[in-house]
Amino acid sequence: MQTIPHHISAVTVFEKEAQITRTAQINLTAGEHTLIFDDMPTTLREKTLQVNGIGHAILNGVKYQKEYQNVGKNEAFEALKKQKKEIQNSITLTEQKIKRLQQEKVFVENIAQKTTSPSENNTQTELSTEKWLNMLQFYQQNLEKIDAQLWENTQISEKQKETLEEVRFATELNQTTNKNNKVKWQVHVTVQMLSEGSLTLLLSYIVGDAGWIPMYDLRVDTQTKKMNITYNAFIKQYTGEDWENITLKLSTAKPSINGTQPELSPWRVSIYTPTLRSHETDVFAGAVNSPSMVQMHNMMPKRSQKEEEREEADDFLSIEGEKGMEVNIATVDTKTSSVFFEIGGLHTLKYKDDKNKVTIFVGDFEAHFRYSCVPKLSKYAYLKAKVVNNSEYPFLAGESNIFLDNNFVATAQIPTVAPSEDFWTYLGIDEGMKIEHKFLKKYETKETGFFSKKTTSWLYEYVIKVKSFKKQVEELVIFDQIPITENSNIKITLLDPPYKEDTDKLKKDEWNFVEWFFNIKPNEEIIIPFKFSVEYPNDAMLTGI
Repeated sequence: MQTIPHHISAVTVFEKEAQITRTAQINLTAGEHTLIFDDMPTTLREKTLQVNGIGHAILNGVKYQKEYQNVGKNEAFEALKKQKKEIQNSITLTEQKIKRLQQEKVFVENIAQKTTSPSENNTQTELSTEKWLNMLQFYQQNLEKIDAQLWENTQISEKQKETLEEVRFATELNQTTNKNNKVKWQVHVTVQMLSEGSLTLLLSYIVGDAGWIPMYDLRVDTQTKKMNITYNAFIKQYTGEDWENITLKLSTAKPSINGTQPELSPWRVSIYTPTLRSHETDVFAGAVNSPSMVQMHNMMPKRSQKEEEREEADDFLSIEGEKGMEVNIATVDTKTSSVFFEIGGLHTLKYKDDKNKVTIFVGDFEAHFRYSCVPKLSKYAYLKAKVVNNSEYPFLAGESNIFLDNNFVATAQIPTVAPSEDFWTYLGIDEGMKIEHKFLKKYETKETGFFSKKTTSWLYEYVIKVKSFKKQVEELVIFDQIPITENSNIKITLLDPPYKEDTDKLKKDEWNFVEWFFNIKPNEEIIIPFKFSVEYPNDAMLTGI
């Protein structure tokens, strides 16, 4: 066996784990060699071990094992080792004694058999009474003595074995708890060198306690209508060792997820009939219907995707991006089902350093700007930008820092965006527009004619005002709503603005959300009358309004 020098040369970081590649180079003679990669991490996943190499050799085997190394004097451990050896010797002596006694017992039984059985030359088949008594006395005395000694030594042997197990446990406990002992994990690689020469080994494996999340800096220039996107990655590295001068890749692959498609099983729904206890049968008459397991599952609240992504990202430290020196841009490999970003240059990522930040991509994009507002809920206009991802880099869902004309204004979320796909992102509020939402009046009318239905109708009137102080024409979308109902006896009508169907200027969806579309000029004020009615039977009482 030979311990060989090795170092971490490359790391591929996945969402929640990392693949480490170690490189070792050595000159070997022809023949079989066992090469030891020492001081391996304890979080190494044994089933992910792979060994490749360059050289005139054959790989015979790979083994991952634990070793103890004593780095100081351990008197208790030495005493336990001595005791363990003494007990093992005692067990050996006792087992030898038991074996001899068993042989003596067989010998005595053979004598009795020979004495009481006729031989070929002796036709006498019967012994005299005196000889029978003497034989019986000899047999009983010797067998009783041998059986007593066998029982005694068997008990001693069992006690010795129990003591040996106790000493073994104490020895193992001493090894794992003694400060002078160092636990090391090793990978033993056995190779057959076909001829003398140089051998380069590449040992790779996957560890946990590592991962990365995307973070974006969006720098918007409102004059040029462009957005600069800096695509960053923050890397979590808690693997227990430093990664120094490594080549680095980031991947969207998920090695921990089974790559085999799950199979569907029949989905059966039936009526649930509970089994009633005897004292309950007098209370309930007939069948009792309860929600099925499927219905109960469907009624449980579901976590949103954003909540799950936020939970997964809690271990990472969000850091505001700062514009600085030029950076190496990653190359992207999208030939497989997952994406690999190869970060240029060599990198050093220290253990427990939460500020491990690398840049994947920096690029400028044309941006389409739009203002939107919900006057009912907020007095601010919100600036949005639509960008087409015309790069070859997929944008993964993540948090973004928004810089508007070189001023940090807000944080937002970017969805997952494929190359050539477009996306919208909020850029914060803009006080260059004044928003006002005013309630005017609410009044009641009743229909009580002889031929008319007895109904009550309430009319609600509002006014929405928007004034632009921008220096150019801006696209603006205004959102509001009228109530919705699923009761056919309640009638809700949008009176002003009059609505028949969707147009380029006015839209209304199935939730009765209303949208107005404008191109608002500098210093222009838009006034929108907003009026709707709610009609319902006189004897009914409404809720929700």
